Amino acid sequence: MRFKSVPGTFQLFAVTGTHTIAFAVDCNDDAMTDLLGFTVDKEYNKPTGEHIKVTVMGFKVFQERVENPVPGALYSTYDNPIQSFTWEDFTADPGTKYTYHFTPLYDKPQNIRRGPEFKIDVETEPLYKLNDHSVFFNRGVASSQAYTNKFGNKAPEKIPDGKAFDWLSRGLKEAMIVFIDKAGAGDSLHGCFYEFSNDEILNQFRTAADRGAKLHIIYDAKDNAHLDSKTGKMVESFPKEESERSIKIAKLDQSANVTLIPRQRNKSYLSHNKFMVIIKADGTKLLWTGSTNLSDGGIFGQSNVGHYVENTTVSEQYMKYWNELKDDPDAAGLKTGNENIQKNITINNIPDGVTTLFSPRKNLESLQFYADLLDSAKSCGCITFAFSVHPFFEKALSDNDDKSALTFILLEKNDEDISDYVYKNNIVKAVGSDLSKNPVYKWVKETNTVISILIRM
Repeated sequence: MRFKSVPGTFQLFAVTGTHTIAFAVDCNDDAMTDLLGFTVDKEYNKPTGEHIKVTVMGFKVFQERVENPVPGALYSTYDNPIQSFTWEDFTADPGTKYTYHFTPLYDKPQNIRRGPEFKIDVETEPLYKLNDHSVFFNRGVASSQAYTNKFGNKAPEKIPDGKAFDWLSRGLKEAMIVFIDKAGAGDSLHGCFYEFSNDEILNQFRTAADRGAKLHIIYDAKDNAHLDSKTGKMVESFPKEESERSIKIAKLDQSANVTLIPRQRNKSYLSHNKFMVIIKADGTKLLWTGSTNLSDGGIFGQSNVGHYVENTTVSEQYMKYWNELKDDPDAAGLKTGNENIQKNITINNIPDGVTTLFSPRKNLESLQFYADLLDSAKSCGCITFAFSVHPFFEKALSDNDDKSALTFILLEKNDEDISDYVYKNNIVKAVGSDLSKNPVYKWVKETNTVISILIRM
């Protein structure tokens, strides 16, 4: 949802999600003279009806006020203001109305003058939307500073009562369980997964089968065992061996209502499917998709998203894709099948509604479409790149100028050829954090297959 305050000397703009609110401040040129930053107060009602108004805390301080700040400590923005025209609150609750009060601070840190307050009313998105898209983000250890402040440098399993896991999941695991629980007697669930090893989720599948749902699960079972060139030791097939151990623990292989379909062809492909479709007895179809592997690393370690869709057309497209995958086709057959589901599209012929494009494809036309789509942005464009920036995107953005749409690119690892902010093209770059020196990283490293010190942000 998007909100803006009444125009004046200062004006606030906000975009809300379920747990996060992003703010931008605009102001007259004169108002910036001797401006130190902003005190922020947050006002809302708890579900119990209790009224709350608190001054926001932050990490940044003025040396004149705090000579030796404690690393990780929080300081009140009352006299150590937010020193930026953009700010995010990551502590919001879903479906909640808030009023944020911003007060500009002026002059010197030791002799602060307070300007007139200005405010904005906002409302966060609900967790679930009927007949629509519901999106769930975990925290993951990518939020390492916040994790360390809350739990210290302890691995999640060392925190009592599963509180660290609950905090890291932030409803992502719970939303998966809610989705699986929708499969009852007379229903069917069709899933396709890369990593398939989280005990709690697999037990939930077994519970669904026990109550009469028919489960059809494709899982990655490629034999890719190899000799580690550095250690000289054999590395077992992944994720095959770990998934099959977990399948046995959950006794999915012993249920008459569960059909397990190992996917073994195209050994060089990383088949990162993570989706399931429920077909209800009355024909209603529900979809779960996103980036989250069904593993401890996927749910709690990396930063990931789950996407629950109540849209029959989209669910049917995913079922067509699932029916392709169940026969374990070779690469050529899979590319043909994917393009039969949805032909390539261009910027000039985007269909109405939601369009699904499945990979791999026969050529790079879809990649060019994505580049053209990003380049067509009128005010703001946002994109993530896991590995590198393809030349299609470099070329598409190369002729942008300082009046073009502000474009944000999020990289998992740094690209030295791209500055943090490319002024002439109005492009902002953000890079995943290096957590290799953080003790909590050891746990992340042990729960992720592809070991990288650049944790997904």
